[in-house]
Amino acid sequence: MYSFNLRFPNGKSRAMTFSYDDGIPADLRLVELLNKYGVKCTFNINTAFYDDGNEPDNRLKKSQLKEIAENPLCEIACHGHTHPYYNALPMANLTNDIMKNRNASEAITDKIVRGFAYPYGPFNATSEAALKAADIVYARTTKSTKAFALPEKWLEWHPTCHHNASLELFDEFMGNVKPWQAPKLMYVWGHTYEFDNNNNWELIEQLLEKATKEEGIWFATNMEIYEYVEAFKELVFSADGNTIYNPTRFDFWALVNANWQPDSGKVIKIPAGETIRI
Repeated sequence: MYSFNLRFPNGKSRAMTFSYDDGIPADLRLVELLNKYGVKCTFNINTAFYDDGNEPDNRLKKSQLKEIAENPLCEIACHGHTHPYYNALPMANLTNDIMKNRNASEAITDKIVRGFAYPYGPFNATSEAALKAADIVYARTTKSTKAFALPEKWLEWHPTCHHNASLELFDEFMGNVKPWQAPKLMYVWGHTYEFDNNNNWELIEQLLEKATKEEGIWFATNMEIYEYVEAFKELVFSADGNTIYNPTRFDFWALVNANWQPDSGKVIKIPAGETIRI
């Protein structure tokens, strides 16, 4: 019998994801840095500003949002149509706001949009129920954990930290991952206007430069993290646990080791549509 722990693509034990809110012009400067370093990011947008054909100066133009959505390093997600407090509205209002947000986001980007970031951060059971009804599959809060675990609940996805604390936490993130441990995820969030306001764009560039020098990190959008982790749960095992069938479209990696030899783990690949024996 083996223990069996998820590993990210190519057997990596760490992943990083970024999330930036509001869809503002400063996002374009971040996209330039993403392109420079090959790092992925999710951008969460409000869409009421585009009602009646408006394109306000404090928001990205529709053409710019579409260009970001077409960038393979980027994902567009929802952030509330009117950016309300999602813990302060009844179910009908929440569902209406979410669906307007989804419909407008998808019309602008020509992409299916199923991710979300809570405006201002708060949420409750009603807002989670509304998100489920709107077929939103994950939702990020603003509650920093300063930890590196995968989320227990996708509609309560707490980030590791705001970008202001990211550099000081990065070295801890790069600490050893034992063979019997789950992989590490570092989730960084913020608003790009903060870099302008604080005149500290060098902070995010230092983080990207430092992170991309490490070979063992998978850089992914929020949705890529969600899809990989959830699809991994669809693996089918034989009764003795030694034969594995992968019915999904994803290639998976896992670290396996004998329970009585916890330091002897090996990384295996489980290709899409194939059956393997450990």
